[in-house]
Amino acid sequence: MSTTNKITPSNPRLGALLSDVSRGNIKIPVFQREYVWKDEQIMSLLDSIYHGYPVGSLLLWSTKESLRHERDVGGFKLPKTPEDFPVNYLLDGQQRLTTLYGVFNSDAETAEPELAQRFNVSFVPGKGIFVHTSVADTEKSINLRSILDTTRLLPELARFSPEDQRTIATLTERFKDYEFPVVTIRERSNQEVCRVFQRINSSGTSLSTLELLSAWTWSDQFNLVNEIKELLDRLSDSGYEELGEELVLRCLTAVVLGTIDAEDLVDTPPNQLIQGMTKLKQAMYSTVDFLEKELRIRNVVFVPFPIMLVPLVAFYARTLKPTAEQILGLKRWFWHCVFTQKYKAGTNTAVVEDLKKMEILATDFSVFSALDAKIDSEIFKKTWRINSTIAKAAICMLAQATPRSFLNGNVVDLGSVMSAYNAREFHHIYPKAFLATQGIQFHQSNIIANVCLLTSSDNRSISDENPATYMPKIPSDLKNQIADSALIPRTLLDGSKTYAEFIEARANLLVEKAQSLVKTGKL
Repeated sequence: MSTTNKITPSNPRLGALLSDVSRGNIKIPVFQREYVWKDEQIMSLLDSIYHGYPVGSLLLWSTKESLRHERDVGGFKLPKTPEDFPVNYLLDGQQRLTTLYGVFNSDAETAEPELAQRFNVSFVPGKGIFVHTSVADTEKSINLRSILDTTRLLPELARFSPEDQRTIATLTERFKDYEFPVVTIRERSNQEVCRVFQRINSSGTSLSTLELLSAWTWSDQFNLVNEIKELLDRLSDSGYEELGEELVLRCLTAVVLGTIDAEDLVDTPPNQLIQGMTKLKQAMYSTVDFLEKELRIRNVVFVPFPIMLVPLVAFYARTLKPTAEQILGLKRWFWHCVFTQKYKAGTNTAVVEDLKKMEILATDFSVFSALDAKIDSEIFKKTWRINSTIAKAAICMLAQATPRSFLNGNVVDLGSVMSAYNAREFHHIYPKAFLATQGIQFHQSNIIANVCLLTSSDNRSISDENPATYMPKIPSDLKNQIADSALIPRTLLDGSKTYAEFIEARANLLVEKAQSLVKTGKL
């Protein structure tokens, strides 16, 4: 069948459309959002139809596939659809159709009485306006739920003047005969329907793959949306709640299918998806544990490329208790990715390649043993911006050295530094204000090679001092340890070198340490 035949436009009259809803032929899938229209929007829609203005179209998906959970329109109790009987699921136009059905059935049985009360609207023929029944003059108005039902309408008309009767007759005709543009999709795969959802944006918010998957897998015991929310809530204790639903879905795709496109999940059997979610949770907790304990990263914001979690999660889904050699392989892979900026371009291809290597790592720890990287010292002379990927890579590397306070030698609390963005914990070794007095401009002083991890108290004490003034205050018996912990050449921690000499030597040391991490997994 051609694509054209799979998409059918029609213009049913509003009366026929509402009749389809009443018979249960049109349903709202659970992945649609709740009713959000305001009262002004309800009145505006009714007024537009009364005046014959266009109000947009409806998009339906006709299928025999039964979604595990669906909502009746507006909460009104509707008939069950017989098994193997086609159902039209409403993809776009929920707010409009719910409004119209609710207005003409506001006294029907409903699971949402407060919403039904909002639909209780009347028409004032003498003024040609719509008002909420609660504020309407009952003698001069007629409830809209009466106008499409002849048995209700005829007794009501007797109390109006001939002129008002003609106005009400016009109102009835305009609503009953209003042609509503409808586009119906038939014989489309789950993936195609998923793409349709993602591209609908008439309400300003596109529907997500997660919401669609939730409808396909929903049961009394399992709700995918809630499962992911609970996972992110639990990760919030570790500073990883900012992963977001999209990245979690990519991780789930990697666990279940070995790919990263979440759309691929829509053709996955629900039971397989549910089992995958159980694996994902365990793998995610192990991944976060690896990042915290092995790499000292306490917050996902410091991971240079958050999508790196996808291969890590895929590995832990296969190997919850890795060997020391496998852990070392993961470390080398991590540092290789961040210092080569592997995921900066062509990300999807790189991630898929690494997923395959993670599968090998589960049985062969040598898969990453040949990793190496040629790192240019210029990357450490780039502008210090805490959001840049290379700055994050440098922060993660500095954390590996167990940095110490300059003035008393105490170990810097990485729990504080690496758990959230905190500019007070990062310090320019040659203070920017001092360098400005030497004629060195901000863009030259604010670079990665001039930054170290420092306690906020040291930061305040050193402030804008000349390095030649504050560095001699560093305890002499701890100076070498402090220099090593800050990845600063020992000979530079006396303030005697010019800024240019300091930057050149420090950038070279950072390159040396970065290459060591890639080659050995250690500084």
